Amino acid sequence: MSEPRSVSVTADGLRYTGLEWGPQDGEPIMALHGWLDNALSFSVVAPKLAGYRVIALDLSGQGFSDHRSPDATYHIWDDIPQLLSVADQLGFEKMAVAGHSRGAAIAVLLASALRERCSHLVLLDGMLPHPLKEENVPSQFEQAQIDHRELSAYRGRIFKDIEEYVAARRRLGFSEQSARLIAPRALVETSDGFRLTHDPRLNHASAIKLTPAMCSAFYSALSAPTLALIAENGLRARAGLADAVESVSEIPDCVVESVPGGHHTHMEEGAERVAERITRFLRSR
Repeated sequence: MSEPRSVSVTADGLRYTGLEWGPQDGEPIMALHGWLDNALSFSVVAPKLAGYRVIALDLSGQGFSDHRSPDATYHIWDDIPQLLSVADQLGFEKMAVAGHSRGAAIAVLLASALRERCSHLVLLDGMLPHPLKEENVPSQFEQAQIDHRELSAYRGRIFKDIEEYVAARRRLGFSEQSARLIAPRALVETSDGFRLTHDPRLNHASAIKLTPAMCSAFYSALSAPTLALIAENGLRARAGLADAVESVSEIPDCVVESVPGGHHTHMEEGAERVAERITRFLRSR
């Protein structure tokens, strides 16, 4: 596996850390990881994208990047101003954007904000969040307030070793391979053991979610050629998410393809296939 280079950029007072692979003069791809993952989630597929400069960032509150201020939130649009600043500071006049899961939702919004500066958009088993039914909006909003009030009483879990962390992540449905892959940036060693690096507010309910009409408007307005790779045993297989997966076809210039494996297939058995399809898409468009 190719050794990555470290990245660190400060935007609006927040430090974003990350990893990058490939030649410095290669066409840039900004890669955005999924919920509670980190930049290491791209460490299998990125080296396979030969000739491209892949910059995988730890999104705010995850990995080694800064946590947001106590009054802030972690909605999918909250990172967009800083990601635009990162792109400017790295000198990217034009770049591709790739995202997995929650990172794919952020990637859609980032591509929209970048407009013609986004050359390509790649969605890895992810899309804008499944819209909430309107009758559930008040309870969603109330839960967000409850989560915030209870934060002061939160005490983060301490793992005695990495094995205990891997076992806990596997109980949540992740593979041992993906858990071990991201562990070095998901944990920090303390005198008591290993604690999670992510901001606990990432577990909170979002106060507001996009409506179906809003999702459609974002998709319809995208101008970048888009590749949506849907894992055969990923989000489509989850009850109630099939419609959300299919909604990416509303993007005007979108190719939707299936790839083998589960939700984290780009980190696991499907990495070779995912890299091949991304490379073919970028070169053909």
